[in-house]
Amino acid sequence: MKFFLSLLIALATMNAVHAQDSDEFFVRLVKIEIEPDALAQYTELLNQQMKTAVKLEEGVLEYRVVNEKENPHRFTLIEIYRNYDSYLSHIKTPHFLKYKNSSQDMVKSLELIDANLIGRTKKD
Repeated sequence: MKFFLSLLIALATMNAVHAQDSDEFFVRLVKIEIEPDALAQYTELLNQQMKTAVKLEEGVLEYRVVNEKENPHRFTLIEIYRNYDSYLSHIKTPHFLKYKNSSQDMVKSLELIDANLIGRTKKD
């Protein structure tokens, strides 16, 4: 399972659009299913990683995370980075590697999807 997850991450990273303009946001959707009995522990790890990344990394702009009401162990993350290089830097940071290593045995499936940011809006 660990090999499979590492391979998925490597393939998704290699297949990302490298021709992106360095001024374009890099948006990644992450669909992740974890072991149901690890829900609380995983959520804590995820929140800790996200807060640290946004605080410490200039290129990590935003995270949005939802889980399914009927299947709370299935998550979808929307990650927005300043650009692709910011994403590449992020996945090498100590806090991301800690999250990845600490959660790998909790993960049942992982899908990484590169996306286009069509628009952003929110109430102030």
